[in-house]
Amino acid sequence: MSIMVQRIKGYAGEIWSRKVRLVAAVLVSCILFAASSYYLYDGINKKFCIYTLLCLLTGAFLVLPRVKKWYCSLLLILMYLMVVPTKIFERMELPVHDMSLLLEGAFLVNILIIFLVYAVLLLVSQRIGIALSGGGTVLLIAFLVNYYVRQFRGTCFVLQDILAVGTAVTVVDHYKFTMDGELWYSILYFLSFISCGAWCEFPREITKKKRYHLAVTGIAVSYIVFFFAFWKGTDYLQEHQLQGIHWSPSSNELLEGFLLNFGLNMQEMHMGKPADYSQKTLEKIAQQAEEEYQSPVTTGSAQQPNIILIMNESWSDLQVLGNLEMSESPVPFVDSMSDNAMKGQLYVNVFGGLTANTEFEVLTGDSMAFLAATAVPYQLQVNHDMYSLSRVLEEQGYQTMAMHPNIKTAWNRDKVYSFLGFQQFVDIYEFKTEWQYLRGYVSDECNFGEIIWQYEHKQENQPLFLFDVTIQNHSGYAGGIEMPISIEKIGNVPADQAGDILDAETYLNLMRISDKAFADLISYFENVAEPTIICMFGDHQPKLNDNFYDAIFSDSEMTVEEQEGAKYITSYVIWTNYDMDLPEYGDMSANYLGAAVLECAGAELPPYYKFLVELRKEYPVITYHTIDDMKKEQKITEYQMLQYNHLMDKNDEKKIFSVDSE
Repeated sequence: MSIMVQRIKGYAGEIWSRKVRLVAAVLVSCILFAASSYYLYDGINKKFCIYTLLCLLTGAFLVLPRVKKWYCSLLLILMYLMVVPTKIFERMELPVHDMSLLLEGAFLVNILIIFLVYAVLLLVSQRIGIALSGGGTVLLIAFLVNYYVRQFRGTCFVLQDILAVGTAVTVVDHYKFTMDGELWYSILYFLSFISCGAWCEFPREITKKKRYHLAVTGIAVSYIVFFFAFWKGTDYLQEHQLQGIHWSPSSNELLEGFLLNFGLNMQEMHMGKPADYSQKTLEKIAQQAEEEYQSPVTTGSAQQPNIILIMNESWSDLQVLGNLEMSESPVPFVDSMSDNAMKGQLYVNVFGGLTANTEFEVLTGDSMAFLAATAVPYQLQVNHDMYSLSRVLEEQGYQTMAMHPNIKTAWNRDKVYSFLGFQQFVDIYEFKTEWQYLRGYVSDECNFGEIIWQYEHKQENQPLFLFDVTIQNHSGYAGGIEMPISIEKIGNVPADQAGDILDAETYLNLMRISDKAFADLISYFENVAEPTIICMFGDHQPKLNDNFYDAIFSDSEMTVEEQEGAKYITSYVIWTNYDMDLPEYGDMSANYLGAAVLECAGAELPPYYKFLVELRKEYPVITYHTIDDMKKEQKITEYQMLQYNHLMDKNDEKKIFSVDSE
């Protein structure tokens, strides 16, 4: 008994001698307890006891001396590995969704991925304490990023978001970061695990020995090899149907868990070469497209028209989701357009963000349906010169220009536009008109005014192709503007019973402001002598509060999959300032829009665009939602071959994509 008392006194004395650490530990515990009580306190109950204990332990592990015996350290480390990874997985998932939806087998794979994080850090650091605490830190950061990406964009965090961090920084100040009790509860658990992990370490005399380093290296390497053998060399994922829904990573996350979903998305980044892919097959497809194509367009103009293509941020009709009754239409001008105008719905592959993917489809004619749902070609695949609307029109004598009222580097546009053949890229710092802001973003009125300035100062006797990407209606919908439009009913729910709908009403009033700016732009070009064609389309729908979707889908006759698919529909309108019979394209996916604009302008179409025009007649919508039912169709296989050549094969067949291949 006296030996035990002496040891306790010894530990107490060692703790007391660490006065700086002791003060820090007390402060940490007190601060965490105060924050926890603010978010979590609802009486003296089980949760109160848990978060109080976690606060105390987080502080205590900062000051407690490590155990002296190696076997005691080993026991503590084993106990940590038996308990903590499971709890970490739970605390990563619970603030996001109900874990009861997880598929059988998903739990095991997520735990194995957590161990993989530990193993990699152990191999690099050679210290178990660093591996455990560092692993907890990495997973905490990933959890927080995923939580807020879901909150702001409505989709889960994926590898490509890391590459897009520069773009995200330019708009992050427009988002409101909030915290609830469940989120804080997870953070508190993570902090205690990180603190405990740093404490679980072998004595220093052990970690200095060569045998220790050989042992931890062997353990780390063995586990890493085991993991990838399991991942690639077994049928576990297939047997447990852990393959995901190709077009919906966020739905996958609910079924598979964040870490497994993240890993599967990484695996799908590469576009594989289609079967039977060859130069001879490509030439045959191109020749057939040439023979089948017949232009339906009579331009009504003896000269080449200017082409203005506008991708309007989040421009869409929310009524595709269901019943939405408003005090007035948010787009009265577009609703009224009839003469020399054609409108329809545009099916896209992104929701709430990833603007660059819709842009990619329209400019290149390629479809995201053949790539991973989380891929962003502007960051990976578009890394070489390739054909696009810009290069095709340049070959036909056009001056080509891209324009965006933000920094050039967003979504790698400074590099991508050069690869796509644009002669000039005008970013916000090259605008010639005075900047005008709305909610901190350059307004559409200002943006469209710059279009007019660029048109008036274009090269003489040369038609202009101008591709413009707006930013006014970017997410972060929290008022700050005049709002004459109000929502009266969402689905079957009166607006005053739907909860917080400020974001939805803000968005709709932004649409009204865009509509007015677009009306002014059309009014200007109505009085321009040069023939001009203007096309405006939306890149994606906005991500609104969940209560909006709960209300609009209340008593909906759509299936859950149809409800999800409806979020991937925007709008487009094509207008000319001269008389012509525009073809009725109807509703189509974004990969066809570029070909449609070329056709309406009476431009000469390369074989690839002729192929797209004919393909649209048979398969008007090709997206993640529809591709699974089409994969075995011959025309879809041919399309995939052409896209692979265009996007992935740097020795592309120029004569397929060019009108000037000689």
